Parts: sequence; structure tokens; C-alpha cells
Amino acid sequence: MPHDKSRSKEELDQEWGELVEEHRLAMPGTQVLFAFLLVLPFQQRFRELTDHQVYVYYSALLCAAIAIILLITPTAAHRMLWRHGEKEALLRVSTITAIAATAFLAAGMSASVYLITDFLFGEPATAVVTAVLGGLFIGFWYGLPLVRRLRD
Repeated sequence: MPHDKSRSKEELDQEWGELVEEHRLAMPGTQVLFAFLLVLPFQQRFRELTDHQVYVYYSALLCAAIAIILLITPTAAHRMLWRHGEKEALLRVSTITAIAATAFLAAGMSASVYLITDFLFGEPATAVVTAVLGGLFIGFWYGLPLVRRLRD
């Protein structure tokens, strides 16, 4: 996002609306992942996890929680800065938190898939599936947009 201070109120409002729509797409999946991770320890078979798997589980839980924090940050900041003429700064911060949220969401999803794959199939399936999934996150979520941005 350019740091052009000459953007009109309408342009800033449109950018804010786009950001809100993007968050509406990302939030449900993040919340479902977090909910799944919250109930997992209360399942009977959770006790069968190795210490390593418990650490992977906990990292997935924390990544999902951080992703939610980052996705909700623009809403909280918007309310705190309502009518203070800070929309440009709010959009910059919100863009950063949105990108960071996708990184934590990708990490949380990858850790969750790692955990489940390791529990069900063990190695080498765990390494292969997690590496492919991680590559897909990096390629589609970051690689394609960066290539496009560099091309422009």
C-alpha cells in the first residue's frame, strides 16, 4: 500500500471496506481451527500423544490464537481511533497485522496437519505432507502475490 497522504476519504473508506471483507473470509477458518484445537485435549486419545506431539499441538494452538489476535486488531484499533482522522495509519497497521495473521494461520494449520498425520501415519508421511502443505502456503499465499508485485 503506498504511503500517499493525498488519498481521499472515499479511497480510504474503500480500502477499509476491502480489508474488512478480507478479514471476513479469513476469520471463520481461523476460529474453526482454534475451536478444534481447544477441544482436542479433552478427547480420550489425546493422552496417547508423545511429548513431541503435545509440543506441536501447543504451538498450533498458540499460532491460531495469535492469528485471531492479529485479525481482530484492526477492529479494536478502529474503535479506539474512531473519528480521529487516523484511517491512513490504521490501514497501514491493519495491512501488516493481516499479513502476519496469515503467517501464523499457515503455521497453525501446518502444525495441526503435522500432528494429525504423525498420530495417524508416522514418518515419512508426516514430513512429506507437512512439507507439501507448507510449500503450498508459501507459494499461493506469498509467492504468487510477490511475483505479481515484482512484475508490476
